Amino acid sequence: MQQVLKKLLALTLLLVALPLSAQITKNIQTLVLPLTNEPGAIEMARVVTFKSRPEECLASLAVTRIDGEMRAVSAQGFLIEPGTHTINGMATLDVTHCPLSDRNPYISTTPDLEVEFAAGSTYYIGYYHGAANTEEWKLVVWQIEKSP
Repeated sequence: MQQVLKKLLALTLLLVALPLSAQITKNIQTLVLPLTNEPGAIEMARVVTFKSRPEECLASLAVTRIDGEMRAVSAQGFLIEPGTHTINGMATLDVTHCPLSDRNPYISTTPDLEVEFAAGSTYYIGYYHGAANTEEWKLVVWQIEKSP
């Protein structure tokens, strides 16, 4: 009886694990690493999201989604593998220099920012909120430092 229970338990675990392993291999995520100056980082692109330029209506960004998947990355920035990727997140606005002028204070969902990242380059990404119409606010790459 104990042998039968062991076999039944093993079969149940196998049946549970198969769909899970298929799901894991199906959803391969983009490689994202913390910012670093290590020599291997040259093979990745640097993404800086914590710098803002309030006087130019550029807010810093807390990235929450990469390539359509929810992600937890450093608020300072991160390394990402080269290639085309989409990014989105949440911004904290400083309206000192760029006050809200739209009569509609509702800020709609911002489309993902699609960027072709090159190895060794640094991309400064922020949220532009300078347009009078809030529907025109968007994520932007406001500076790129190319690798030498």
